[in-house]
Amino acid sequence: MSAQPQHDTKDKPKVVHFEVDGEPLETTEKTLSPNQIMRLAGVDPANHYLVEVEGRHQESYEGRADEPIHVHQKQKFITVATGPTPVS
Repeated sequence: MSAQPQHDTKDKPKVVHFEVDGEPLETTEKTLSPNQIMRLAGVDPANHYLVEVEGRHQESYEGRADEPIHVHQKQKFITVATGPTPVS
C-alpha cells in the first residue's frame, strides 16, 4: 500500500468569492474594511458607502468605512453614491 502525498493547505490562503454591485470579486484576506472592498470593486469610497445585502436584510456601513468585515463565500454588497444624482 503506497502513501498518498499530503497537501499542506495551511500555507495556501483560502480564496473567498464575493460580489459588489453584481460583479464577482475574490480575496485571500479574512477581513476587509468597507473602503478596501469598494476599492477592490473600482468604486471611489470618497463619494460612496457600502451596504451588505443578505436576503431582505441590509447592513449599511455608512460612517463606518474602516470597520473590519469578516468576508465569507458568496457575500453580497452594493454601493450607494453619496453625492447628487445627475438628472438627464
